[in-house]
Amino acid sequence: MSDPPQRCGMRDTCGSKTLFGKQLPCPYDGPPKEPSSSTRKLLLDVCGPEFYTGPVCCTFDQLQTLEDNFRIVDKIVSSCPACKNNFHDFFCKFTCSPNQGTFLNVTSTQTTNSNQIAVKSVDFFVGPQFSQGFFESCRDVKFDASNGYAMDFIGGGAKDYQGFFRFLGEEKDLGSPFQINFPSISTTPFSPLNPPPRNCSNNDLDSRCTCIDCPSICPVLPDLPTTESICHVGVLSCLSFTLILTYSLAVVGFIVGFLIQNTIRKRRERRYERLALSGETPSSPRALVGAASLDDHNASLARGLIDPVETVQPKQYRLNSLLRKSFYKLGLTTATYPMLTCAVVFTIIGLINIGWTKFDIETDPVRLWVAPNSETRVQKNFFDEHFRPFYRPQQIFITSVDQENHPVLSFMHLQYVFKLEEHIRQNLVSTPNNLTLDDVCFAPAGPGSPCVVQSVTGWFGGSLDGYDEVTYKDRIERCARSPVECLPDFGQPLAPHYVLGGTRDSKLNTYLDAPALVITAVLSSSVSPPDPEQQQVFERAAEEWERTLRAFLEGVKERSPAEVGLNVDFSTGVSLEEEIGKEGNTDVRIVVGSYIAMFLYVGLTLGGGGSGSGGSSRAARNGSKGWKLHWRAAMSWIRNYTLTSHTLLALFSLVLVLLSISTSVALFSLIGVKVTLVIAEVIPFLVLAVGVDNVFLLMGELERVDAIHGLYAGNNNSLNGHRGRGDERTAAEDHGIADNVDSEARMMSPTRTTRSTRHFPYPARHNHQTSSLSSYSSAPSSAYPNPSYLPPPARIALTLSLIGPSILLSTLAEAVAFLLGALVPMPAVRNFALYAAAGVVINGLLQVCLLAGVGIGLDARRIEAGRMDCIPCISLPGQIALPEDENDRNTLDEQPISPDRSHFHNDHDPARVTGTGSSGWLGRFFKRYYVPFLLKPAVKVVVMIVFGGIFVAGIIGMQGIELGLDQRLALPASSYLVSYFDKMDQYFDVGPPVYFVVRDVDVTQREVQQKLCGRFTTCEKMSLSNILEAERTRDRNEALSTLSSQLQSHPLFIDPDELSLLSTRSSSYLADPAASWIDTFFAWLDPEMDTCCRVRKRNPSIPCRPRDGARLCRPCFEGRDPAWNVTMEGFPEGEEFIQYAKWWLTSEAGEECPLGGREGFSGSVAFGTGSDGDEIVASHFRTFHTPLRSQSEFIASLASARRIAESITESTGVEVFPYSPHYVFFDQYLTITSTTQMILGLGLLSTLLITSIFLGSLRSGGIVTAVTGMVVVCVMGMMRLEGVSLNAISLVNLVMAEGIAVEFCVHVARAFMSAGSGSGYGASAGSVWGFGVADRAKGQKERDERMYIGLTSVGPSVLSGITLTKLIGMCVLGLTRSKLLEIYYFRMWLTLIIAGALHGLVLLPVILSVAGGAALPAQQEADEEWMASAIRSGYEYAPFLADDDSVSSE
Repeated sequence: MSDPPQRCGMRDTCGSKTLFGKQLPCPYDGPPKEPSSSTRKLLLDVCGPEFYTGPVCCTFDQLQTLEDNFRIVDKIVSSCPACKNNFHDFFCKFTCSPNQGTFLNVTSTQTTNSNQIAVKSVDFFVGPQFSQGFFESCRDVKFDASNGYAMDFIGGGAKDYQGFFRFLGEEKDLGSPFQINFPSISTTPFSPLNPPPRNCSNNDLDSRCTCIDCPSICPVLPDLPTTESICHVGVLSCLSFTLILTYSLAVVGFIVGFLIQNTIRKRRERRYERLALSGETPSSPRALVGAASLDDHNASLARGLIDPVETVQPKQYRLNSLLRKSFYKLGLTTATYPMLTCAVVFTIIGLINIGWTKFDIETDPVRLWVAPNSETRVQKNFFDEHFRPFYRPQQIFITSVDQENHPVLSFMHLQYVFKLEEHIRQNLVSTPNNLTLDDVCFAPAGPGSPCVVQSVTGWFGGSLDGYDEVTYKDRIERCARSPVECLPDFGQPLAPHYVLGGTRDSKLNTYLDAPALVITAVLSSSVSPPDPEQQQVFERAAEEWERTLRAFLEGVKERSPAEVGLNVDFSTGVSLEEEIGKEGNTDVRIVVGSYIAMFLYVGLTLGGGGSGSGGSSRAARNGSKGWKLHWRAAMSWIRNYTLTSHTLLALFSLVLVLLSISTSVALFSLIGVKVTLVIAEVIPFLVLAVGVDNVFLLMGELERVDAIHGLYAGNNNSLNGHRGRGDERTAAEDHGIADNVDSEARMMSPTRTTRSTRHFPYPARHNHQTSSLSSYSSAPSSAYPNPSYLPPPARIALTLSLIGPSILLSTLAEAVAFLLGALVPMPAVRNFALYAAAGVVINGLLQVCLLAGVGIGLDARRIEAGRMDCIPCISLPGQIALPEDENDRNTLDEQPISPDRSHFHNDHDPARVTGTGSSGWLGRFFKRYYVPFLLKPAVKVVVMIVFGGIFVAGIIGMQGIELGLDQRLALPASSYLVSYFDKMDQYFDVGPPVYFVVRDVDVTQREVQQKLCGRFTTCEKMSLSNILEAERTRDRNEALSTLSSQLQSHPLFIDPDELSLLSTRSSSYLADPAASWIDTFFAWLDPEMDTCCRVRKRNPSIPCRPRDGARLCRPCFEGRDPAWNVTMEGFPEGEEFIQYAKWWLTSEAGEECPLGGREGFSGSVAFGTGSDGDEIVASHFRTFHTPLRSQSEFIASLASARRIAESITESTGVEVFPYSPHYVFFDQYLTITSTTQMILGLGLLSTLLITSIFLGSLRSGGIVTAVTGMVVVCVMGMMRLEGVSLNAISLVNLVMAEGIAVEFCVHVARAFMSAGSGSGYGASAGSVWGFGVADRAKGQKERDERMYIGLTSVGPSVLSGITLTKLIGMCVLGLTRSKLLEIYYFRMWLTLIIAGALHGLVLLPVILSVAGGAALPAQQEADEEWMASAIRSGYEYAPFLADDDSVSSE
């Protein structure tokens, strides 16, 4: 069968539509014609050897037009021969093919300005094979100058070949002068043009492209290591499953063991009962219930009852003795000389507070949150120094109040946006320097050129003139689909995702449905050339204009919703720093409120007041005649309250807290450590919560000392259930063991009338102080109701010697934990840790020096002198006793008690204080109910099971902790930036830029050039450009290959959005191709680009300007030997390279030569200064990250960029590092997990060392450390539920949690260790290891007794003084307006306080009672205490024996 006859569809030109329009072809339905020799020559030059012979359907004029169009396109796609040649073949066949009539149909004609009939529209039938191949060969071709794709210019950014052809065929000024349609199905008699396309991966030189433009030939990169856990059991991770399984088995085993032990014990009890009934002697030392010291197997313990002083009291623990003596001296000195102490301390404090003169606040986000020596900080400084600081963006998001009915892109809203932008560009003038946008903006073409303002207005040329409510829609759709047709005044295409929010990868029916408009004005960040002085002036100018813009937009934001129904959210260059530094973020009222609340709590809790109940009851019995008794009872209560309250003491303790904060700030200001806003807001609460609790510990211990050595201790019924650690009156009452309390009290203190030299480190001083009682009380020494009385200084010294080591232990543990937080290099966190540690230490010193010796000492003197609280100059009269019945009526007429107060009723004695201490209602609750209940064996089992479950749950919860810190949390809740960041996350579809910086290499050498380039045949396969492109497409290649095969078989059934989404699916987080300055520079030198690099013909050392004509100029490399070619053989090196590079960086990019370097690359190459001015010291390759929405994506982008840079350095030997503006803030997260493990591990180790040394037992220290670790795990387990991420702030909180958890534990642990055992069970006292050597039953009883004594003595103070004070301080912090403080301090600290209290008051006592270490030496307690312990061991604490059930049954 013969081929169909050749025929044309159109030929030659028939004029144009307008005078200056392009020529239109004539319709021609005839055979092709042979061209003239000149036409043939031009045809071969333009379309190649395919047209060497035969007739054609085009003329010389048509070929000239085609050549001109090809010249423009070749400057964009010449780097990829496949795309270039496919483009040439496509339009050469369309214009000149002798078979044109078989695939081209003229569908309409028109009359031109020369009255000729010309083509108006045609149908061009193209087969799917060539269509898809043509599109694929050009799809990935990069255009470095725009940091984008050639397809953006030649195909309008098309995503498929249909869109590509649609763009090519549209009638437009810068495209085809007539409409070309591309029907998908051909009709008879037409057949589609479907030659085999060139593929970029073909090996022939006319097709082969480089990796940059053809991802399919890029080198195969090694697979990335998988970081996700692949081990799961159902929905649980293997770790969670293992923990739950192990815990469940342990609980079952624990319960079974407990039941078995309980069964064995009951059998032993029944055996004992049978032995007792038969009269046999039991073999067990526990046969006599409660006879802990009558051990038939240990005669020495039995002898202890006869001579407890010689045999029961063990050796000393030297550290504890040293600490007690030191604190005793300190307390005695400060209490004896209060004025001198105040003078010395306040002088030192005053000198340190001179540091306030150097007080300064740090608000710069980089200096706040980035370590000075961090890798990213150093790299940022290098980038800023060599490439100028990053631009200062001013960004506005505009959304509609009612998007459904009044979209943001309505014509009315668009008019408002144009007016708004016009005002910002032209009329917004700053004060006082009258600066406009043009004075400070970034103008890529140089001063005086248009500013970079990315806005939808750029598609309209800055004006809506000539557009109406219909035509503006077509303009938006056209510009959004083909940005290259709507260039703004600064000359760079505006892709729709830059100016229309929420459009990238979204399935919008039309761009008019875009939910947001984005306006971005870019301000320059520095002057050129760099000058430090001018730079500061420029920065101040930019900030001045930015503040003016911010003030203007604040007004617009407030008015626009009501005026035009638009929401305006914005950010300026100064916004973030201003908002972080806002004074409004610090709510002074909350701080003041917390201190008032704490003052009231401390005053009321420590306050006492006598008991008026006795008088009231007697008045009630007297009926109507008892009104006087009511009155006197009320007056008695008021008198006692004003006497025994401690309001001044509470106020003094708060003053010391403020002094410690002030001194800490002054101290670090003096040495140059700046205050941050986190410090200003949190430290007052922290020091308040940590510092005030010691007041309760001191007062609780003083009450116990007063119960023995107070003025009225032991007199009448003044004890009233208030004893020290050795006093067992209340315990006896509670357990029904003793009926005669007074006789027991006397029995317990056989040496009460004599001073024990063992009790006081310096007995001579006590004797001296006792003989000087008249200086402390108006009562004569002969009238002391208590023969064991000690004056206030001695009692303060004794109190401090007892509780001081415990305060030192907790303060030291907290300070060390806080100081470990200073290991975090982030300045804001490090400074906070330093200020906190110093505040705690200074507060502790002030408390032991001033609060104990001066405050509490003077308060004790005031009470004994009978002076009123708050107004101590008023002396209260003596108490008048009230008659109990009618027989005592005459006593109402008695004279008042003499002023010598020798017969004072002892209601004002400290023993009568009714507070929350060990003698108040809370103390009675602990003694009577809580501690006995807690120490029951069954309760211990439940406690350990429950807290074990909490521990397991905490470990499971820790696995879900996320990394990061949302910058919105650092802002006030009312900040306008909060809504801006919300809009940015929702609508902004552009990721942050990333620069791969090359330094310390000589790019003038060919070897280095080949390691950087990617578009030439001799570029290294694993060059920088090739690796960046391979990384960008790492996750897409396989998917694209699959889709390509599907498109070839079923091109109409592939969702274009599926292809679009692939551009953002990259584990490398690189969205756009890298802008390779070196490839663009070498392409600019190509002599075929005859309008790019040009020099004077007469003097080739002078570059030509754009307006210089061809008569004066020639291409730079024209006639060069060796010639410019893709093998890089003729490329410049050395000084020649530097010369041409400088010309290129100043050349303008335009329509004639889009490869000029001034607009796109002027900041990509850094030359040296001074004598190194002709040396390139650094350069960068620019690209963009994919849109980053979450903290995890920001962190992953940094990790990915570093990985890529390291792989480039490894492959090329060239030093490369990545830089992006956000890297400095996320550098910490790459190592924060290991940092957390290290710091928390060091914290627990320090806790173990400190507590073991101070407690004198490694076992007890280990228990305290373990419980502390469980508290931290509990806090970490709650972080995910509370919305707390792991970052430097939460890390410091975890470190502080260790310190504060220790405070909850050490007081209980030390009370347990200090409750010396009179029975001698356990290891020898003072043993650091503390492993018991007596039998388990006796050891268990002894530990239960010590825990009862310890927990009842300090438990109320821990609850009321440590727990509740912290709760009050933190709960007030919950009212803050700062989300950062609410989430990272209020929530975490609230969890810490609750967890610490529960673990310290519930779990720790249980574990210590089961496995605690041996007691500290009993000699360190009062004679009465340890002797009473030895005596009571024969009959006391029966309920806590291992066989308490049998005892209770008796």
